[in-house]
Amino acid sequence: MSSPKKIDYDVFISYRQQEPDKSWVRKILVPGLEQRGLRVLIDYRDFRLGPPLVELMAEGVERSRYTLAVLTPTYLASNFTNLENVLAEHLGLENSQNRLVAVMREQCAPRLGMRARLWLDMTDDEDLERNLARLAEELRQPSDDSQYFSEADRT
Repeated sequence: MSSPKKIDYDVFISYRQQEPDKSWVRKILVPGLEQRGLRVLIDYRDFRLGPPLVELMAEGVERSRYTLAVLTPTYLASNFTNLENVLAEHLGLENSQNRLVAVMREQCAPRLGMRARLWLDMTDDEDLERNLARLAEELRQPSDDSQYFSEADRT
């Protein structure tokens, strides 16, 4: 087994590089998380040119505390995005951590393993600011499974 990678990012964004997913992630989600102080890793900006894409995806998952899956019908149709969330789930199992978080951007039917998770419904843009704040707070939390309730629930 290789040595653990250094965690350099709070979140690696797993999304489909296809409209409308691409614009929403790049223009709304990423700036919203970064304005809240999170270190975001996203492919189009942060991946080096040249190395095999699958290696870059695996490195992104390993170097981030969380992988954030942006669930849409086009996301579910991609083998690359499926690989990213399976890598995050596997890494989480290896380390007894919850490394995969999901937001539902458009109504869709994720695979069984993803349906077993609690995700954040971000289908309604009227709730965007509240949802971004909640998501940012969640992504600041340790990735271990010792905390199942948010900080707000404990006060």
